[in-house]
Amino acid sequence: MPVIISTNISSTQDKGMDANYNRALNLLKSNPPEQTLDLKLSRAKYLQLENAFLKLYPESLELRYPSLSYNSFTETVTVVTAPGNIHESVASGISSVIEVDAKQYLSTYSRELAATILGYGSTTARRFRGAFEGSRKQPDGGVRYKSLDGQKVTLVVEVGFSENYARLCRSKDMWIDGHGVNVFILVCLTERPRFKNPTTVLNETLRLNLSNNRHALYLYRGHKWAGELKEAFIEIWRAGSTISSRFYLIQNGHTCDELPTTLGIRTSDLFPDHVWQASNIADRVIPFDAKKAAQEEKVAAEE
Repeated sequence: MPVIISTNISSTQDKGMDANYNRALNLLKSNPPEQTLDLKLSRAKYLQLENAFLKLYPESLELRYPSLSYNSFTETVTVVTAPGNIHESVASGISSVIEVDAKQYLSTYSRELAATILGYGSTTARRFRGAFEGSRKQPDGGVRYKSLDGQKVTLVVEVGFSENYARLCRSKDMWIDGHGVNVFILVCLTERPRFKNPTTVLNETLRLNLSNNRHALYLYRGHKWAGELKEAFIEIWRAGSTISSRFYLIQNGHTCDELPTTLGIRTSDLFPDHVWQASNIADRVIPFDAKKAAQEEKVAAEE
Protein backbone atom coordinates (compact mmCIF):
# COMPACT_ATOMS: atom_id res chain seq x y z
CA MET A 1 0.00 0.00 0.00
CA PRO A 2 1.37 3.47 -0.86
CA VAL A 3 2.07 5.76 2.06
CA ILE A 4 0.37 9.15 1.80
CA ILE A 5 1.98 11.96 3.84
CA SER A 6 -0.11 15.06 4.50
CA THR A 7 1.66 18.40 4.05
CA ASN A 8 -1.11 20.41 5.70
CA ILE A 9 0.63 20.59 9.08
CA SER A 10 3.94 21.66 7.57
CA SER A 11 2.21 24.22 5.37
CA THR A 12 0.33 25.66 8.35
CA GLN A 13 3.55 25.91 10.38
CA ASP A 14 5.32 27.69 7.51
CA LYS A 15 2.48 30.19 7.20
CA GLY A 16 2.63 30.80 10.94
CA MET A 17 6.39 31.40 10.78
CA ASP A 18 5.94 33.78 7.86
CA ALA A 19 3.27 35.71 9.77
CA ASN A 20 5.49 35.96 12.85
CA TYR A 21 8.42 37.07 10.72
CA ASN A 22 6.36 39.84 9.15
CA ARG A 23 5.04 41.02 12.52
CA ALA A 24 8.55 41.23 13.94
CA LEU A 25 9.93 42.99 10.86
CA ASN A 26 7.10 45.52 10.81
CA LEU A 27 7.72 46.39 14.46
CA LEU A 28 11.44 46.85 13.78
CA LYS A 29 10.63 49.14 10.87
CA SER A 30 8.10 51.31 12.71
CA ASN A 31 10.01 51.30 16.03
CA PRO A 32 7.21 52.82 18.17
CA PRO A 33 8.00 53.52 21.84
CA GLU A 34 7.45 51.02 24.63
CA GLN A 35 6.67 47.87 22.63
CA THR A 36 7.85 44.32 23.32
CA LEU A 37 7.02 41.37 21.08
CA ASP A 38 7.76 37.66 21.66
CA LEU A 39 7.25 35.36 18.68
CA LYS A 40 8.14 31.81 17.68
CA LEU A 41 10.66 31.61 14.83
CA SER A 42 12.82 28.78 13.59
CA ARG A 43 16.57 29.35 13.57
CA ALA A 44 16.57 29.76 9.78
CA LYS A 45 13.73 32.26 9.89
CA TYR A 46 15.41 34.18 12.69
CA LEU A 47 18.63 34.49 10.67
CA GLN A 48 16.55 35.91 7.84
CA LEU A 49 15.06 38.45 10.25
CA GLU A 50 18.48 39.33 11.67
CA ASN A 51 19.78 39.98 8.17
CA ALA A 52 16.85 42.31 7.48
CA PHE A 53 17.48 44.02 10.86
CA LEU A 54 21.13 44.67 9.99
CA LYS A 55 20.09 46.24 6.70
CA LEU A 56 17.54 48.46 8.45
CA TYR A 57 20.01 49.48 11.17
CA PRO A 58 23.63 49.06 9.98
CA GLU A 59 24.77 50.61 13.26
CA SER A 60 22.90 47.94 15.25
CA LEU A 61 26.02 46.76 17.12
CA GLU A 62 26.13 50.16 18.86
CA LEU A 63 22.37 50.76 18.77
CA ARG A 64 20.52 50.08 22.02
CA TYR A 65 17.00 50.21 20.60
CA PRO A 66 15.25 48.77 18.76
CA SER A 67 16.84 45.55 19.89
CA LEU A 68 16.56 42.03 18.59
CA SER A 69 17.27 38.94 20.69
CA TYR A 70 16.81 35.24 20.08
CA ASN A 71 16.49 32.24 22.40
CA SER A 72 17.49 29.23 20.30
CA PHE A 73 16.34 26.76 22.98
CA THR A 74 12.73 27.99 22.97
CA GLU A 75 12.96 29.31 19.37
CA THR A 76 11.67 32.68 20.56
CA VAL A 77 12.57 36.00 19.00
CA THR A 78 12.08 39.16 21.07
CA VAL A 79 11.81 42.65 19.61
CA VAL A 80 12.04 45.59 22.03
CA THR A 81 11.52 49.18 20.89
CA ALA A 82 12.64 52.35 22.63
CA PRO A 83 11.69 52.09 26.32
CA GLY A 84 11.56 54.58 29.17
CA ASN A 85 14.72 55.13 31.17
CA ILE A 86 13.69 52.76 33.91
CA HIS A 87 15.42 49.64 32.56
CA GLU A 88 18.81 51.18 31.93
CA SER A 89 18.74 53.44 35.01
CA VAL A 90 17.95 50.65 37.46
CA ALA A 91 20.29 48.10 35.87
CA SER A 92 23.23 50.48 35.52
CA GLY A 93 22.70 51.69 39.09
CA ILE A 94 22.89 48.17 40.55
CA SER A 95 25.80 47.17 38.30
CA SER A 96 27.73 50.32 39.16
CA VAL A 97 27.33 49.84 42.92
CA ILE A 98 28.68 46.28 42.67
CA GLU A 99 31.53 47.20 40.33
CA VAL A 100 32.68 50.26 42.31
CA ASP A 101 32.60 48.51 45.68
CA ALA A 102 34.53 45.52 44.33
CA LYS A 103 37.18 47.76 42.75
CA GLN A 104 37.63 49.75 45.97
CA TYR A 105 38.03 46.61 48.04
CA LEU A 106 40.37 44.86 45.62
CA SER A 107 42.58 47.90 45.03
CA THR A 108 43.87 47.59 48.61
CA TYR A 109 45.26 44.18 47.68
CA SER A 110 45.93 44.28 43.94
CA ARG A 111 45.29 47.21 41.61
CA GLU A 112 45.95 44.89 38.67
CA LEU A 113 43.18 42.53 39.73
CA ALA A 114 40.82 45.44 40.44
CA ALA A 115 41.37 46.71 36.89
CA THR A 116 40.04 43.44 35.44
CA ILE A 117 36.51 44.23 36.70
CA LEU A 118 34.51 46.16 34.10
CA GLY A 119 30.90 47.19 33.63
CA TYR A 120 28.89 45.28 31.05
CA GLY A 121 25.74 46.29 29.19
CA SER A 122 24.30 47.48 25.89
CA THR A 123 26.50 44.87 24.21
CA THR A 124 25.10 42.02 22.14
CA ALA A 125 26.30 38.62 23.33
CA ARG A 126 26.42 35.70 20.89
CA ARG A 127 28.69 33.12 22.49
CA PHE A 128 25.98 30.94 23.93
CA ARG A 129 26.48 27.23 24.35
CA GLY A 130 24.60 23.95 24.60
CA ALA A 131 20.88 24.18 23.96
CA PHE A 132 21.25 27.98 23.65
CA GLU A 133 23.88 27.89 20.90
CA GLY A 134 22.98 30.41 18.21
CA SER A 135 21.18 32.73 20.63
CA ARG A 136 21.58 36.51 20.70
CA LYS A 137 20.98 38.70 23.79
CA GLN A 138 21.64 42.13 25.25
CA PRO A 139 21.60 42.55 29.04
CA ASP A 140 20.33 45.68 30.74
CA GLY A 141 23.50 45.77 32.82
CA GLY A 142 26.18 43.61 34.36
CA VAL A 143 29.84 43.04 35.23
CA ARG A 144 32.56 41.22 33.32
CA TYR A 145 36.08 40.04 34.05
CA LYS A 146 38.65 40.90 31.40
CA SER A 147 42.40 40.25 31.35
CA LEU A 148 45.12 39.24 28.92
CA ASP A 149 44.11 35.62 29.53
CA GLY A 150 40.54 36.19 28.32
CA GLN A 151 37.21 37.52 29.49
CA LYS A 152 34.01 36.26 31.07
CA VAL A 153 30.66 37.85 31.82
CA THR A 154 30.21 37.01 35.49
CA LEU A 155 27.10 38.96 36.51
CA VAL A 156 24.05 40.12 34.54
CA VAL A 157 21.19 42.44 35.55
CA GLU A 158 17.87 42.48 33.72
CA VAL A 159 14.85 44.63 34.55
CA GLY A 160 11.24 44.05 33.57
CA PHE A 161 7.65 44.59 34.60
CA SER A 162 5.56 42.00 36.39
CA GLU A 163 3.81 40.81 33.23
CA ASN A 164 7.24 39.99 31.79
CA TYR A 165 8.42 37.91 34.77
CA ALA A 166 8.35 34.69 32.73
CA ARG A 167 10.51 36.34 30.08
CA LEU A 168 12.99 37.45 32.75
CA CYS A 169 13.22 33.85 33.97
CA ARG A 170 13.90 32.66 30.43
CA SER A 171 16.64 35.26 30.21
CA LYS A 172 18.05 33.91 33.46
CA ASP A 173 18.32 30.44 31.93
CA MET A 174 20.03 31.84 28.84
CA TRP A 175 22.66 33.72 30.81
CA ILE A 176 23.40 31.07 33.45
CA ASP A 177 23.03 27.85 31.45
CA GLY A 178 23.90 29.21 28.03
CA HIS A 179 26.56 31.82 28.81
CA GLY A 180 28.01 30.63 32.09
CA VAL A 181 27.47 33.74 34.23
CA ASN A 182 27.91 33.26 37.97
CA VAL A 183 24.99 35.43 39.10
CA PHE A 184 21.82 36.71 37.45
CA ILE A 185 20.04 39.65 39.11
CA LEU A 186 16.37 39.95 38.18
CA VAL A 187 14.55 43.20 38.96
CA CYS A 188 10.76 43.00 38.66
CA LEU A 189 8.49 46.06 38.85
CA THR A 190 4.73 46.44 39.04
CA GLU A 191 3.49 49.78 37.74
CA ARG A 192 -0.17 50.83 37.66
CA PRO A 193 -1.03 52.03 35.10
CA ARG A 194 1.83 51.01 32.81
CA PHE A 195 3.92 53.84 31.35
CA LYS A 196 3.01 54.88 27.81
CA ASN A 197 5.37 57.21 26.00
CA PRO A 198 3.43 60.08 24.34
CA THR A 199 4.07 60.75 20.66
CA THR A 200 4.16 64.53 21.02
CA VAL A 201 7.15 66.60 22.06
CA LEU A 202 6.67 67.87 25.61
CA ASN A 203 8.63 70.88 26.84
CA GLU A 204 6.68 72.05 29.88
CA THR A 205 7.38 71.12 33.48
CA LEU A 206 5.82 67.89 34.68
CA ARG A 207 3.70 67.82 37.82
CA LEU A 208 4.45 65.21 40.45
CA ASN A 209 1.70 63.73 42.61
CA LEU A 210 3.43 62.31 45.67
CA SER A 211 2.26 61.76 49.25
CA ASN A 212 2.89 59.48 52.22
CA ASN A 213 6.15 58.13 50.78
CA ARG A 214 4.20 56.63 47.90
CA HIS A 215 5.90 56.11 44.56
CA ALA A 216 3.41 58.11 42.57
CA LEU A 217 2.87 59.20 39.00
CA TYR A 218 3.77 62.20 36.86
CA LEU A 219 1.03 63.99 34.96
CA TYR A 220 1.25 66.30 31.97
CA ARG A 221 -1.91 67.60 30.26
CA GLY A 222 -3.75 64.63 31.66
CA HIS A 223 -1.19 62.17 30.30
CA LYS A 224 0.18 59.68 32.83
CA TRP A 225 3.88 59.61 32.10
CA ALA A 226 4.54 56.99 34.75
CA GLY A 227 2.14 54.92 36.72
CA GLU A 228 2.43 54.44 40.45
CA LEU A 229 5.15 51.94 41.28
CA LYS A 230 3.15 49.42 43.30
CA GLU A 231 5.82 46.79 43.84
CA ALA A 232 9.52 46.25 43.23
CA PHE A 233 11.60 43.23 44.13
CA ILE A 234 15.01 41.83 43.29
CA GLU A 235 15.76 38.13 42.80
CA ILE A 236 19.26 36.68 42.91
CA TRP A 237 19.85 33.52 40.89
CA ARG A 238 23.14 31.61 41.04
CA ALA A 239 24.74 29.08 38.75
CA GLY A 240 24.14 25.54 39.99
CA SER A 241 21.11 26.45 42.12
CA THR A 242 17.40 26.13 41.40
CA ILE A 243 16.44 28.39 44.33
CA SER A 244 16.52 32.17 44.25
CA SER A 245 16.71 34.81 46.98
CA ARG A 246 14.03 37.51 46.76
CA PHE A 247 14.30 41.00 48.29
CA TYR A 248 11.33 43.38 48.33
CA LEU A 249 12.01 47.12 48.00
CA ILE A 250 8.48 48.47 47.42
CA GLN A 251 5.14 46.89 48.37
CA ASN A 252 1.66 48.38 48.00
CA GLY A 253 3.22 51.57 46.70
CA HIS A 254 5.36 52.16 49.80
CA THR A 255 9.04 51.62 50.46
CA CYS A 256 9.40 48.54 52.67
CA ASP A 257 10.20 49.13 56.36
CA GLU A 258 12.83 46.38 56.47
CA LEU A 259 15.14 46.83 53.50
CA PRO A 260 18.10 44.56 52.75
CA THR A 261 21.61 45.85 53.37
CA THR A 262 23.10 43.29 51.00
CA LEU A 263 21.92 41.09 48.11
CA GLY A 264 24.40 38.39 49.05
CA ILE A 265 26.70 39.18 46.13
CA ARG A 266 30.34 38.46 46.99
CA THR A 267 33.50 39.84 45.45
CA SER A 268 34.40 36.32 44.31
CA ASP A 269 31.20 36.22 42.20
CA LEU A 270 32.79 38.69 39.78
CA PHE A 271 35.63 36.34 38.78
CA PRO A 272 36.13 32.95 37.16
CA ASP A 273 36.71 30.42 39.95
CA HIS A 274 40.36 29.72 39.09
CA VAL A 275 41.23 33.43 39.02
CA TRP A 276 39.71 34.13 42.41
CA GLN A 277 41.28 31.08 44.04
CA ALA A 278 44.69 32.12 42.74
CA SER A 279 44.32 35.62 44.17
CA ASN A 280 44.44 34.46 47.83
CA ILE A 281 42.29 37.47 48.80
CA ALA A 282 39.72 37.16 51.56
CA ASP A 283 36.20 37.12 50.15
CA ARG A 284 33.70 39.82 51.13
CA VAL A 285 29.96 40.41 50.89
CA ILE A 286 29.19 43.52 48.82
CA PRO A 287 26.84 45.94 50.64
CA PHE A 288 23.66 47.22 49.00
CA ASP A 289 21.82 50.46 49.80
CA ALA A 290 18.24 49.25 49.24
CA LYS A 291 16.69 52.56 50.30
CA LYS A 292 18.69 54.42 47.68
CA ALA A 293 17.83 51.76 45.07
CA ALA A 294 14.10 52.06 45.80
CA GLN A 295 14.31 55.82 45.42
CA GLU A 296 16.24 55.51 42.14
CA GLU A 297 13.61 53.11 40.77
CA LYS A 298 10.91 55.63 41.63
CA VAL A 299 12.82 58.45 39.96
CA ALA A 300 13.55 56.31 36.89
CA ALA A 301 9.87 55.45 36.57
CA GLU A 302 8.96 59.13 36.82
CA GLU A 303 11.46 60.08 34.12
